Amino acid sequence: MPWWIYLIVGIILFVAVALRVGAYFILKKLYKPSKRDYDFILDYEIKEKGFQKRWLDIPFTPYRRESRYGYELFGRYYECPTPSNKIMLSIHGHNSCGLSQMKYLETFLNLGYNVFIPDHKRSGFSGGDIITFGATEKYDLIDWIDVLEKDYPGKRFAIFGESMGAATSMMVADMDKRVEYLIEYCGYADFEGLLSKYIKNKTIRKLLEPTFESVSRLFFKIEFKEFNAGKSLARVKKPTLIIHSKADKTVDFYNCQKLRAIKPDAKVHIFEDSMHARSMVKYPEIFTKVITDFIKEAEEKVGLE
Repeated sequence: MPWWIYLIVGIILFVAVALRVGAYFILKKLYKPSKRDYDFILDYEIKEKGFQKRWLDIPFTPYRRESRYGYELFGRYYECPTPSNKIMLSIHGHNSCGLSQMKYLETFLNLGYNVFIPDHKRSGFSGGDIITFGATEKYDLIDWIDVLEKDYPGKRFAIFGESMGAATSMMVADMDKRVEYLIEYCGYADFEGLLSKYIKNKTIRKLLEPTFESVSRLFFKIEFKEFNAGKSLARVKKPTLIIHSKADKTVDFYNCQKLRAIKPDAKVHIFEDSMHARSMVKYPEIFTKVITDFIKEAEEKVGLE
């Protein structure tokens, strides 16, 4: 056999191995980042996202339970000052915790909602050894709805999600009929959309996705189909609001374009220059008006008082 054939085979094997090694380290960074503790996230939210310490004084009922997968989960239930039959599930993003949702809390309370803010697995005060981008988190959230429905009979549910929380919320809105409407903010459509942060060329992302998926399945036991938020959104028949920013570098605006195409009847609001998950911080009045107008319209459609 000619020497150059060995060379070509060697190059192909080298590239294949290198791609898998690279995929492994990117996935490890996504699935098992260094867990940020409560004090780190609080400091980050104060410095970067306008967190006000007075929010910590708002009374809440703590919830603790064991996930169906065996790790401990934590959440906070905030009761509306006026009697209400509505609960807003407010869902945080990747490697954060419920503190990041506090900037929306007063808006939801003022709109007449009780608010439940859970910590995802491996986030905040919840346990778990790996973040699965909604693959298991969606079931944790559905089980939280079961708990709240039992403790507060007659309550009706809506869901707001930010980033990974938005993707998880799309999956839950598809799977659970108790969710009356959906607000997704800066969420990803699927793994290819997530990969857009690391690889800008769409064609290359498509070519590399099978490599990433095989590595994910082999080393992390996670199937990409289990967190395909776009496919879930395609089945959602409930009122939906999509919010994103063109300047988002963490979850590229490309994801918003995909989601809009998937659900053309969704309400959409685009911010031009706010970074990832910062539109409420930069444009609080506009952001609040956008979600307030949508909520009032959605409530009328689904018959919420």
